[in-house]
Amino acid sequence: MMQQQTYLLELYRAGLRSASDIAKASFENAQRLHAQQLDALREALDSNTRSAQRLSEATSIADLMALQVKLAGTQAEQAADFWTRAWRTASETQVAMLGQVQSQVGQLSERVRETYNAATRSVEGAVNDVTEGAREIERKAQRRSA
Repeated sequence: MMQQQTYLLELYRAGLRSASDIAKASFENAQRLHAQQLDALREALDSNTRSAQRLSEATSIADLMALQVKLAGTQAEQAADFWTRAWRTASETQVAMLGQVQSQVGQLSERVRETYNAATRSVEGAVNDVTEGAREIERKAQRRSA
């Protein structure tokens, strides 16, 4: 009985470790995405300052329109780069988390298997003890009746 409790505690601990590892990976992913967002925001602020400076230096409508087209292209490129990095980070994190979950599930399955085997051995031992006790009682009863 004590051995079963030990195995169940091990299963419980393994489950807690798994949940903690997954939560940690999730928090790290959120931290990376947040850092990327801050970098993109800083780039946008710097780009806005440069754009405003260039636009204020335009001397004609043609210069203003050409600069506006150039700035729109740069902004579209920056947005595409941001989303590419964000999706890459998210996919890398998911792959890492899935690998971790598979590993944890494998370990948990092994522990469940060990617990099941230990419980089975314990039950078999108890059944054998009861069977042997019943045989002993039967032998004693036969001796008394003889």
